[in-house]
Amino acid sequence: MPETIDFPMHQKPRSSNFAVYVLIAFVVLVFIGGRTAISYWVDLLWFGSLGYAPVFWKTFGLQWGIFGAFAALTFVVLFSAFLAFRHSHSGDLPDTQTIFFAGRPIELPVAKFLRTVAFIAALVISIATGFAMQAQWTTLALYWYAPATATSPADPIFGRPLGFYLFTLPAWELIAGWLLTLAVMISVLAVLFLVAAGGGRLRGGHFESSSSSIWRGVSIAASFLLLTLAIREYVGRFDLLFDQHAIFSGVSYTDAHVTLIGMLFISVALAIGAVIAFACGLFRPRVRWILAAILPAAACWILTGVAGWYMSTFIVNPNRPRRSGSSRPPREE
Repeated sequence: MPETIDFPMHQKPRSSNFAVYVLIAFVVLVFIGGRTAISYWVDLLWFGSLGYAPVFWKTFGLQWGIFGAFAALTFVVLFSAFLAFRHSHSGDLPDTQTIFFAGRPIELPVAKFLRTVAFIAALVISIATGFAMQAQWTTLALYWYAPATATSPADPIFGRPLGFYLFTLPAWELIAGWLLTLAVMISVLAVLFLVAAGGGRLRGGHFESSSSSIWRGVSIAASFLLLTLAIREYVGRFDLLFDQHAIFSGVSYTDAHVTLIGMLFISVALAIGAVIAFACGLFRPRVRWILAAILPAAACWILTGVAGWYMSTFIVNPNRPRRSGSSRPPREE
């Protein structure tokens, strides 16, 4: 018996096993996509009978083009993030791990296993994301083919035309939500690598909480997360026009004079924090710099909340008939 057992044992693939795998994949594909294919075929026959076959093919191309684009982008971003984090923690996470089974050492290919799991997970998530974005294809199509509305009346708060709220804003919110989902996933992945690398250093007896390399991935992930939050905060300002209040809908006096300005400052602070976190991740990653990147946005958020509460309590409420529904300060007589 050899002293070291390599796991798994390397065997030559058999052509019969490969054929079985291909057959199983084909059956699963037919089972899942058969109903969808039949539905598309019926739609094509219907549109063709009415003389609108080009409309069907245009819709078909938009739907699957959106699916392919977002699925590919999601896969590239997630799997690239995994490879980048794996490379940055290569010194703390070995390619193989030796365990003892029945008194004999077994070499486990940790790096290969992690790459396989990451590839499958990124593929599944990207396919699910592609289908989720495909379901919203009308939102993106309306944005892409939106008619020119430069001459339409603009709203008095942001100065945007009506077409912006009908076609552009829904697409912005959809893409911002997609970016935020990616940022959260990458942040979770960075934290998992941080915990695994910290555990490896702790077992090796050379753990240092102030070590720079161990925080590099978290800093980059925090930068991406802060940037996406800045985008969401900026886009969220326009949703205040659709808020439902007790006696009216739209922007209140407090929103117009405090909340909108505060949200703009929060968005800028988040963007600045993203730059700080990214720079620290490249040059001098430390946990205190990550916290420093978050503090400006947190301070702006607290100040906005306090200022909004003060204006609503001591200025708007005592003069509610005059100011609660006004987006502009009263003129001085």
